[in-house]
Parts: sequence; structure tokens; C-alpha cells
Amino acid sequence: MAHPPLPPSRPLPWYQPPATSGRSLAPDLARGFMLLLIAWANSSWHLWGHPLSMSLHPGDGSALDRVLRAVLAVAVEGRIYPMFAFLLGYGMVQFARARAGRGVHPIEVRRQLRRRHWFLVLFGFVHALLLFSGDVLGAYGLLGLVLVGIFFNRSDKVILGWGIAFTVLMVLGGVAGTASGFVLDAAMSADPEVARQIQESLTETGGFDPSGSGEHNIVLAMLFRAGMWLITAPASMLMLTLPASILFGWWAARRGVLEQPDAHRRLLTWVAVVGIGLGWASGVPAALHHLGVLGLPEHLAWAPLSLAYAFGGLAGIGYAALFGLVAARRPRPGRLGLALTAVGRRSLSAYLWQSIVMAPLLAAWGLGLGQHVNTAGVLAIATLTWLAGLGLCVWLDRRQRPGPFEALLRRLVNGGRPAVPKGGQ
Repeated sequence: MAHPPLPPSRPLPWYQPPATSGRSLAPDLARGFMLLLIAWANSSWHLWGHPLSMSLHPGDGSALDRVLRAVLAVAVEGRIYPMFAFLLGYGMVQFARARAGRGVHPIEVRRQLRRRHWFLVLFGFVHALLLFSGDVLGAYGLLGLVLVGIFFNRSDKVILGWGIAFTVLMVLGGVAGTASGFVLDAAMSADPEVARQIQESLTETGGFDPSGSGEHNIVLAMLFRAGMWLITAPASMLMLTLPASILFGWWAARRGVLEQPDAHRRLLTWVAVVGIGLGWASGVPAALHHLGVLGLPEHLAWAPLSLAYAFGGLAGIGYAALFGLVAARRPRPGRLGLALTAVGRRSLSAYLWQSIVMAPLLAAWGLGLGQHVNTAGVLAIATLTWLAGLGLCVWLDRRQRPGPFEALLRRLVNGGRPAVPKGGQ
């Protein structure tokens, strides 16, 4: 078989591998721990039969439930999926470099990336259809298709510039969204008829279940989730923190920031401190509302969330930087670190495992426990689910076996062929 064409004489921006070799610790460590936070972030989607507030959390519960919602508002909600988007972008560059290093031509590398993202979209649709309407795989897959097609071979300057532009636009949009809430409140105060109409609208929609967890008929629940996914997966692409995070992941991967964290300690420290600081600060108003300290009327309960989600991407990237610093400090992980990296290497399977366990356990079409627990209870269930997944991943790691969904995705992307073509270098 003829050799594939040689790479271009002027290497593409992602083509040259970083100085170090082997799989880097920081991305897997971050993915492993953040899957726990994803389980927490998604937990409220599995609750049903409770009065639903505009923050999409139950409107009832104990003082402990309110405290836990406040913690989620500051540290989790709107922060974790941007972090995974950053790591997804980082992994795209690693994916491309690994195959280019094995003799796969850059044109074929991009073709494989497109196939990978199309299959992520397919995985996301099936995930939503069968289990969980809050799936994010579809949005990641669609974003990967668009961004790879437009930006993947562009210069670092272009990628960084667009990442900053998306971030600025998202922040401005969040600030404007928060301000619009208070404009709405002023209009309601000035016109009682407007206030009455809005309150009636909130009363009519307050019981809406965006997850479909409260539907007892399993077929109707599937149709509802699929319909929601067809709306939300493309709409998620408009949440600019996700494309920004992917582009920042590309920029960082081209420099080997997480492969060589000790050489980038100053950058990682700055990003962790500023990103997490701003991200957590933006979640404080929402946390105060959950605690009852910030006495907002129900029609304004969404306004603090607009601000928190606008800055959430900064915290997400800050978390990734924090794990880079952990890896720099402890390049040889202990038992807990090894367990987390085992989960991180199988993050797709670990993510889907959470829905495989929690959806049938909590939804009305399953055992229906979501009606009988509140925030504290569902967070405990989410934690136990993550711990069980961690144990399974460690078991697979000891046997040097990939996660089942990673193995399936790899086989689909390669079309049943080996990843390295015959005659490849």
C-alpha cells in the first residue's frame, strides 16, 4: 500500500508534539474529580413532584437543602461543563497529535475528528432518548464539528482572540440579562396589570418539568426527552462559554500546558486564582437567594443565575488550571490520584454510568425515588453513584481495559480499521 502524503513542509499549528511524551496526568485527574461535580450538577434534574422554582431547583426543603443549593450555585452550576469543554478541546489536539505521530496524514486526522464528533452527537441523542434530557454530548459534538471546520488549523493568535471575544460577549450578555430582570421588576412595579400577567404566567409554568423525570409513561418520557434534546443541544452552542472553553483548550494544548505544568506554573496559578475567584464571586447572589438572605421575588430568581453562568466558564478553566498545579506538585499520584485518573481515562463511560444508575432509580417511569428525596438526598445518591463508577473504573484500569463506551467510540471512529494505516510511520 502506498504511503500517505507527507505532512506539509510548514507544519500545522497543532502538528508538532510537546517535548514530553506519554499521557499527561492533569487532564485525567481533573476529569475524574469533576465527574463527581457533574453528578451533583445534574442531580436536581432527577427530582420531580416538588414545587419548582425559577432556578430549576425544588422550591421546598430543609435548611440543609438550601445550604447545599447555595454551595452548588457558587462552585458547581455553570462551571463544570465549561471545564469539560476546555478538556475536550485539549483532548482534540492530543487526539490529532497522537495520530499524526503514528503516520496518519493531517487530512485524515481531521476526517477522524469529524467522525468522532458526529458519533458524539449520536451518543448524545441516544443518551437523551433513553435516559437524560440534560445530555451535553450532543452539544459538544456539534461544537466540535463547527469549530474544527473553522478554526482548527488557524494560528494561536486567531484562536486566542476568538476565545477572548466569546468570553467578553458572554460576560456582557450575562450582565445585560441580570440588568433586564430589574428593568422587568420596575415595569411590574409601575403597572399592576403587567405584574398580574407575569405572575399568572409563572403560576402556569412553575410546574414545568424540563427533564421529563415526572412522566410515568416510559414511552412518553422518551419522546419528551428526545424533543427537549433536539432543542437544547443546538441551543447550547449559543452559550458562548462552551466554544470559548474549547478554543482555550486548543491554545493550552498546543503549548503542552498540562503536560508540562511545572514549566507553566505562573500561568496556571494566575488562571486558577482569577478564574475561580471571579466565578465563585458571580455565584454569590444566587447563593444568597437560595439561603433567603437576598429577598428576590420569584419572577427575579433567574437574574442571579444569568450573572453566575456568564462567569462560569472562567471558574471552569480555573478548575482545570488548579489540577495542573496539583499535577505539578505531585507528579507521581497516590492511590486516590490513580483512582481519579482511572475515571478520567474513561470519562465518557463514567458520565453515561451516572444516567444509567440515577435515571431508572429516581424517575417516575422507574422506581420513582425522585419524588421522595430533596437536594440533600439526591446529592447523596449522586455521590454514591460516582463512587460506584470509580470502583468500576479502577477495576478496568487494573485489567488495562478501556471503558465500554470509549472502546465503542474508538471502533466507530476508526471504521473497524486500525488507527494506524499500513505503511504509516
